[in-house]
Amino acid sequence: MALTYTELVSLVRSWANRDEEVVSDAIIKDCLKYAADKAYRTLRVPPLENVAVYNSTLLTAATARGQSGLTITELQLPFDLIEFIQIKELDSDGKVLRVFNEKLDVRTFNDVNSEKYSNQNYWTRSRNLALLTPGFNATGLASTIELLYYRRLPALNALYAVTVLNYNAGFLTTTGGTTYLFFTTTSGVANTTAFATQAEAIAAATGNITAKINVAVSNSKTITNDGRSGTVVVGQELSGVGVVANATTGAAPKVLNVANQNNILIDTNQTIANNVDITFSNTTATKYIGTLVPNWLRDQNERVILMGALAEIFSFTQEDDQAKKYGAMFFNEIKELNDEDAKRNASGGNLQVNFNGRGLI
Repeated sequence: MALTYTELVSLVRSWANRDEEVVSDAIIKDCLKYAADKAYRTLRVPPLENVAVYNSTLLTAATARGQSGLTITELQLPFDLIEFIQIKELDSDGKVLRVFNEKLDVRTFNDVNSEKYSNQNYWTRSRNLALLTPGFNATGLASTIELLYYRRLPALNALYAVTVLNYNAGFLTTTGGTTYLFFTTTSGVANTTAFATQAEAIAAATGNITAKINVAVSNSKTITNDGRSGTVVVGQELSGVGVVANATTGAAPKVLNVANQNNILIDTNQTIANNVDITFSNTTATKYIGTLVPNWLRDQNERVILMGALAEIFSFTQEDDQAKKYGAMFFNEIKELNDEDAKRNASGGNLQVNFNGRGLI
């Protein structure tokens, strides 16, 4: 059952059977975060797998000749990486050219005199970098490198960012919105194309009016315009040098009334010098907030995160027996999920795995 974050907090409180005075919502949210952190340490299941793709432009810039004469490529690691699964190099058709199968410790990698099992396709990790050698495109046919890895999921209460891409994908809502996107209000295209900035929306709109202040404005909502550049209408937004946003809403000032083209009433006090060009544009601004990002733990395996959070809560309340009980249930849930995946991996055919003893066997 998919739960919202608020529902998950309520579920944990119901199971804990402790009121707000004993365990606050803030403590429950902390315990949920701690439980998720612990789960990622040992969960190794397909929903936590992810692929980072590095293109040729980036890889070429990140490749240099190393001390041993072989080229070395530095891969910037994803911020959500937990554990490596595979690093492979592909050609432009997506065919695998080589897999970096030899993992070295960083000292052996950097020591040119250290004996290597193979001088081909080995790598190491240093800080937030994966170092590969021979480097990218040693074959002359490579196009990309793909890193398959286990990842941390977004925070349990993570929301989509307010961006044009997420607006177009339907991941935003105006309910409780805090961040603006901008639109043209030109006839026929109203609120169909989102823009990240007011300037972009104004540039895309048609019928904008460029006017000139012919009387200085001092903390007033009345704009006196010379009226030479077209007809200002109600609903247009004001922008330009010296124009300030509405202090309450953060939106650009809007035209409320046009008694005549020389006497324009807007919704926000302005202080603007004489003889300044300003723009009355056919645009609008709307506040959005992201919807809840899907989370496999919260949406499909809330029992894992529930048991982990309860273990943390009873540790907080110093109820050791309860903490121990729920901690055991938490790790048992994780073990069952890992065991299920291990069985899936071993089913469907003869399983073959290669091991390299590096001279030890």
